[in-house]
Amino acid sequence: MRLRYRPFQAAALATLAALVTACAVFAPLYDRAMRQALTDITVERADPAVAGLQLVATRAGGGGFGFQNRDRPAHPEVVADVVPAGIRARYLAPVLGYAAAASRLPGSSDDPGGDLVWRDGACVHLAIVAGACAERAGEIMVSEADADNFDLPVGARLAIPGIPRNGTHATVPRARLVVVGVYAQEPAPYWLGLRLTGRSGLVDPGPPAEVQHDVWLTARATFEDTGVPPLPGGRSTVALPLDVPELGVDDLFVLSDAIRRLGKTAGAGADGTIVTPYSGLPDIADEVREQSDQSRVTVPLLMAQLGLLALVVLWLTLLAVTEQRRPEVALARLRGRGRRGARGLLAGELLPVALAGVVPGAVLALLGVWAARTTLLPGHAPFETGVRLLGAVGLAVLALVLLTGLAVARVAREPVETLLRRVPPRRNGWALGTGDALVVAGCGSLVVAFATGGLEGPVALAAPGLIAVVVGLVLAHLTGPITALAGRRSLARGRVRAAVSLLDAARSPATRRVVAIVTLASALAVFSADAFVVGDRNRASAAAQDAGARLVADVEGGDLAAVRDALAQVDPEGRRVTPVVRIRPPGTGAVETVAVVPEEFRRIALLGGDAPPASAWDRLAVADAEPIRISGTRLRVDVDDSTLVSIRTDGERGPLTLGMDLVTPAGETLHTAVGELPDEVDHARFEVTSYCREGCFVTALWLQTVPGATLKGAATLSHLVGDEPVAIGPASRWTPLHDPVVGDMEPASTSPDRLTVSVRSEGSSALTMRQTWLPSVVPALVAGALPPGAQGDDFDLTGLGGTVRPAARAGTIARVPGAGADVAVANLDLVQRGVSLATSARVELWFAEDDPGLLAEVDAALHDRGAGLTTTTTLRDVRRGYDESAAAWSIQLAALVGAAAVLIALLVLLVGAASSWRFRTRDLAALRMSGVPRRTVGAMAVAAQLPAVAVGVVAGTAAGLYGASLALPTVPLLADPPAVSTLDLDTAWPAVAAAVLAVLAVLATSSVIIGRTLARRSDVRRLRETL
Repeated sequence: MRLRYRPFQAAALATLAALVTACAVFAPLYDRAMRQALTDITVERADPAVAGLQLVATRAGGGGFGFQNRDRPAHPEVVADVVPAGIRARYLAPVLGYAAAASRLPGSSDDPGGDLVWRDGACVHLAIVAGACAERAGEIMVSEADADNFDLPVGARLAIPGIPRNGTHATVPRARLVVVGVYAQEPAPYWLGLRLTGRSGLVDPGPPAEVQHDVWLTARATFEDTGVPPLPGGRSTVALPLDVPELGVDDLFVLSDAIRRLGKTAGAGADGTIVTPYSGLPDIADEVREQSDQSRVTVPLLMAQLGLLALVVLWLTLLAVTEQRRPEVALARLRGRGRRGARGLLAGELLPVALAGVVPGAVLALLGVWAARTTLLPGHAPFETGVRLLGAVGLAVLALVLLTGLAVARVAREPVETLLRRVPPRRNGWALGTGDALVVAGCGSLVVAFATGGLEGPVALAAPGLIAVVVGLVLAHLTGPITALAGRRSLARGRVRAAVSLLDAARSPATRRVVAIVTLASALAVFSADAFVVGDRNRASAAAQDAGARLVADVEGGDLAAVRDALAQVDPEGRRVTPVVRIRPPGTGAVETVAVVPEEFRRIALLGGDAPPASAWDRLAVADAEPIRISGTRLRVDVDDSTLVSIRTDGERGPLTLGMDLVTPAGETLHTAVGELPDEVDHARFEVTSYCREGCFVTALWLQTVPGATLKGAATLSHLVGDEPVAIGPASRWTPLHDPVVGDMEPASTSPDRLTVSVRSEGSSALTMRQTWLPSVVPALVAGALPPGAQGDDFDLTGLGGTVRPAARAGTIARVPGAGADVAVANLDLVQRGVSLATSARVELWFAEDDPGLLAEVDAALHDRGAGLTTTTTLRDVRRGYDESAAAWSIQLAALVGAAAVLIALLVLLVGAASSWRFRTRDLAALRMSGVPRRTVGAMAVAAQLPAVAVGVVAGTAAGLYGASLALPTVPLLADPPAVSTLDLDTAWPAVAAAVLAVLAVLATSSVIIGRTLARRSDVRRLRETL
């Protein structure tokens, strides 16, 4: 009987062949599409100055001492010719230019220096605020800032020095310039990173220290006209913008290699011109290569599992189809066609059907890649086929031919008497057959090698599927004897319905196939669901670690007090935005200080599940000590009953100065000397000028004398007065000083307005006693390791002022969002006291939500206080960077693979039912003729296959979980992991449960429907049918 009489069986076989082909074709094409999309977005997001190619040509120096090379720089067209034609074809038209150093004469301290530049077509990309574009030699345009800062209006004339002449009486020629225009730069890719403004009035930190001006723009003639002397630092420039839309992944790699070769070969020409190329394209290519290597792990890992499932299913289906044709093969053998003729009979029937699925499978893969390109992958990746498509189709055809040939040969070589049996003979007992044993041993050895780390390369990618193959085959083999034993026991106990179902399942080859396939499909579905969710979870946690909060904005200008005042105006309760100050000292092993408002930081920062408990944050709480506030332009204090003396090393009395540290609201410390104390005085009054009109905090009392002197005695301070009297006591407001090296300062008091200080020192020239409002030790939550030199929990922390402060570890925190590995988190209210921010401190505002309205409101409040927001970073943008990567696109295939696995398993159930429905309905009809009720027959039909599905799902779930535990550590989940690892490979139990329920719902429901359908068709007239 030919396949045309079994259309569903033929369609199922062709469908499985199409799936095998689709798996083989989809993987390389999707990988290629990912690489093209990755190239698109990486290049498009790169700064044009980084992606482009820029050449700078200078003249080589020559001669000896006092000799100046006065050659003008080479023409830019000559420099552009250094770039080979193959490279030039990938770039747009070059932008030619000249540049030189220009310092205004006579060179006094207020005369600026900077660059003089000609850039072809610059005026088109400028806003001419006043005057006109420079077109003739000696004409220049200046920025608005330069026009104001250096009195350079239109019409102003100035001179700059040229390259000194050579000879014994060398002179410096002058180039005379005239301002013909004032410009404002308009942002455009044309500039390729050249920033014309932003330096006017700033002092160049490098030698020679001079005031800088913005770029002065001039005409080409200024560099080429002989009436203008050669200028110092003259150089030719060529800027080549990259032709981004025309750049593919292969072009990127070829171009990056060519640029590297250009950098090695450009060098110095015969005329002494040194050409130096600059381009970030090789680094971009390296990034694309690295992510491409990542995709070559994940995509084959997933597609190999699906391909393995499809191959196993196709193999088992071919076995079922060939076994169904056993009588036809026996008849052919009896008619003298022999085994070769039997093989030809089966191959002629099955191979065309299998190969008929190749073209639909290839089309399906192409449609899948097209859908991924249009819905999942960004950029404008071209639709490519070519050699990859032909190679994949050829591989699929080879696999189909081999599988079909093996299945045909397996039946054709059996004896005729065996072929005449309806059910092929099976090995009884618990022992595995030779073929199954070989497969189990081979797959098992690969799994063991993978689990022990001894397996790498492409074979390792199939290890999770091989686990399921081992489990499925062993379980399928055990199903026969176990169900037979259970059936006999049920029959002995009189449970006829259960006994018949079990015994029918035990003798049917379809039961074993269902167990094996459902196990493999369930394992793949569980593995895919777990991998998909684990990948998404890790991208989310990595983005949260990098971003810190949903919106982070950097603050520029102003002081910390002004910033916090602005936040108090906009968000008084601190529920929507909080300040974060960060400072990292230089050096290896240094611990970064992150100062936060604990309650606000806990609510707003993306701490995740590793957040410390509330009790840990409570340890950073601010002490209850009240500061001593004083205001006014004059400060007065009385000193009574002083016995303080300073004795020098020669035994003579030394000078002794009393002082106070006053801290302004901005954090500036005023080290104020109150006065010089006379020896052993009963009463003295001191009055000094203070700069505390807006108020200050008295943070310390200090005594100072000559080095090596001995201090001893006591004195009482009282009547501290600014604009109003201020209580300087009681003693509890001061922290005693007890240092075996420095000395002692012990406070005491009898009333709040008096403070007695007892002093002892042996050789220290200065002693300081701090007010308790300033903490002596800063408590901190520490992530990572303490810095070198720490003793126990005590370590040195870098304060906001850049100086080292004693600190103690009050607890630990797993990681600090937005920071590095080694971090100390301190209370901002505590470490802010008495200090002004160091220039290296970074002030950020962290927002609870990505709210542009709140951002604008905060920015306006900061501007009112002389500050402002600069760059902003959102969690959404950081997450997009992780999602738009080869690692993310690869792991997202898991959703497709898991769904396909369930559909393949469903197809197996349908194929099995279509292949054996006549035999099974006759068996059920025989039961009905024997008096078994219709309902009982229906239950028996369902029970014959449903337990096999349940067993396969349970076993597959276990195999999938174990495979995930082995394979996921090898999968690159992130393109560029954060500095602090957030890797979390814990099983995604909700996703696994959802996958198991989905598999059960689809396959169990299908089994029930198939069983009931067979029961309805089990009419007693089926017994009259013959083979």
